[in-house]
Amino acid sequence: MKKDLMTVGLLLSAICFTAQMKKTETDTIRIQTIEDVNLHKTGNPNKAKPLSTKSNLTVMETPQPIAIVTHEIIEQQQARQLSDVIKNVNGIYITSSRGGSQDSFGGRGFTFGNDNIFKNGSRVSSGVFPEVTGLERVEVLKGANAMLYGNVGPGGIVNLITKKPKFEFGGTLGFSAGSWNSYKPTVDIYSPLSKNVAVRVNGAYEYAESFRDLVKSKKNYLNPSFLFNLSENTQLIVEGDYLYHNFTPDFGIGSVVDDATGISRLATEISRNQFLGTDWQYQTTQQATTDVILNHKFNKNWALNAVASYQNYTKDYFSTERIRWIYNSKDNNFNPAWTRPVGKTYNEQNYTSLQINLNGEFKTGNIHHKLLVGTDGDYSQADTQNFKLSTTTLDKFFLNDPSTWINEAPMPASDKTFRRRISTRRFGLYAQDLVELTKSLKVLAGVRYSYLTNGESSDKIFMPGFTPPAASAKTEDHAFSPKAGIIYNPNDNISVFATYTNSFVPNTGTTVHFEALKPSTVDQYEIGVKKNVFNSAVAVNLTAYQIVNNNTYTTAIVGPDGQANSNTSLKEYAGRVRSRGAELDITGNPLSNLSLIGGVSYNHAEYTETPDKTGYVENQRLVRTPAVTANASVFYTFTRFAKGLKIGTTAFYTGDRKAGWNDLKNQKQITRMIDVGGFTTIDVSMGYEWKKLVIQGKIGNLFDVVNYNVHENYSVNPITPRNYYFTLTYKL
Repeated sequence: MKKDLMTVGLLLSAICFTAQMKKTETDTIRIQTIEDVNLHKTGNPNKAKPLSTKSNLTVMETPQPIAIVTHEIIEQQQARQLSDVIKNVNGIYITSSRGGSQDSFGGRGFTFGNDNIFKNGSRVSSGVFPEVTGLERVEVLKGANAMLYGNVGPGGIVNLITKKPKFEFGGTLGFSAGSWNSYKPTVDIYSPLSKNVAVRVNGAYEYAESFRDLVKSKKNYLNPSFLFNLSENTQLIVEGDYLYHNFTPDFGIGSVVDDATGISRLATEISRNQFLGTDWQYQTTQQATTDVILNHKFNKNWALNAVASYQNYTKDYFSTERIRWIYNSKDNNFNPAWTRPVGKTYNEQNYTSLQINLNGEFKTGNIHHKLLVGTDGDYSQADTQNFKLSTTTLDKFFLNDPSTWINEAPMPASDKTFRRRISTRRFGLYAQDLVELTKSLKVLAGVRYSYLTNGESSDKIFMPGFTPPAASAKTEDHAFSPKAGIIYNPNDNISVFATYTNSFVPNTGTTVHFEALKPSTVDQYEIGVKKNVFNSAVAVNLTAYQIVNNNTYTTAIVGPDGQANSNTSLKEYAGRVRSRGAELDITGNPLSNLSLIGGVSYNHAEYTETPDKTGYVENQRLVRTPAVTANASVFYTFTRFAKGLKIGTTAFYTGDRKAGWNDLKNQKQITRMIDVGGFTTIDVSMGYEWKKLVIQGKIGNLFDVVNYNVHENYSVNPITPRNYYFTLTYKL
């Protein structure tokens, strides 16, 4: 309650402060700003200057697909969390986390982890539901990006760009409300404080219940930032970002498993609203970040960008887990049962990073160069606290007897046993040069050197006499990651490219014998065409790729004790993975009052080389990777009749998937995979703007489609049913 009152107080203070800020003299000077992507409405991403490439290359000169979701799209779709935004990025799909505990994504056949999510170019923990009201836009670089960012997974990176101060007064005050008793006040105010100093404050408080019984969420968010023009050519941005989120972990309906055959299915006879956890379980995450961004222009050809970042992340989790209804058809036992397991953890991560990028343009003879030289490094310290519970299981539920599905249960007593700490250091040097051989033909070449060390784990014992698991050993890895591409760019409206990229990706966790995991090496080949049409107002981009991960690991099936493993940090060697696919994107404004986003993608990811006796079945589609995804969004603003009225619709399709686990070569059961059908959701929106007031309404999942996001086979979460959401905004 204290945190809620504090957040509301901060929001009210910011509102009251607007009057004083509005009186500030709005002297403006021509500033050098990193917010130089001025995309109107949807915008043509081929004409943008994305920050995520770290270079001064245009999108048409960059030999890889780049997607940009602007804040106009976020606002007109009334996106509530990052997964709502990412749906607009073709080829990136929503996956599921254990217990629905965070926004989880995949792309091109690979899961996005901590190493794939960035904020303002700095790596951040992905173990949260990011607040979207503070986002200026979301940039997605698809495919392998190790040359620029180092040690990232091969599917792509998501870079969250927050809103920055402006040298003018403005902003919005908003209030949203919707289904299941959800409401959310927001504030966004920007203003100059002097001729050379500007400020911006974003804030939000959100409370939401759920279509799932007993499931609820509370979120506080505050994002202040300051901009200093130190000189005509030097700019400093200082930003803080704090997110507090308390919510109910929810493992959904689970799966039904026949012990005799191993065949599994989803427990679809359980209604979408039925919650099978307890009335006390919780997860509380807090994420505090600070960014300091320096931009300096030496002259018209050379510029420097430096970013220093600090992050503190904590996760406090206590919940029932892993819903698996088990029966044995051989014993004629057709009443599946499940005994609720309980888990408690506390995690903390402190992360510091620094990167410096130098961009320049010059000529050697008649050949023009665009050069990027940079370095980055970071240090993280991750703590995991473990607990001994008075009981690790609760009541036994029977699938055919709903009277056993009780939510009341005493919370087990817990005592800290030990804390394990692991430190990680990374360092990288990279250089990239775009060489213009002719006016139309360009060659890109780059290389990165990466060094990574994981320190030996250290333990602090809280319970006398307790013996922790074996410590993990110190590891050191280093590699060179090359990148090469050729671009045919005869004019500003077409670009044809081919590229090769090699990546070096560390693997987190240990083997079941607590040995360090070897890093993975990834090879990616890609060809594509970028084309501007409708007088350069719309981008039509097509790309095809092959990605080969030469050394993959997956969560171990059996733990060191020979029993089923539930510890996701224990891994086993899986083999070689090959992913092939194609993507078509259409984005832009064919008319000034019509915005359009559309796309369709195909992907096939499979194991091609696995251990002979214990490996996965080869040439079998990877679980949780849909073959086809598609998206479409159309919004139209009336400019003559019913001026100020905007209507729109969005549609998202996720194709058939396999849940559970991929089959093993030596398994006794028929299959470990579960078929999950594809689904399409359609949202419709309507808004009206009158002077400084904007009112919007949305019906989500208009046709009340029933489907599920599945993490392995024990966390099966129904998608949100038909829902309603309204937003009232006052423009300052």
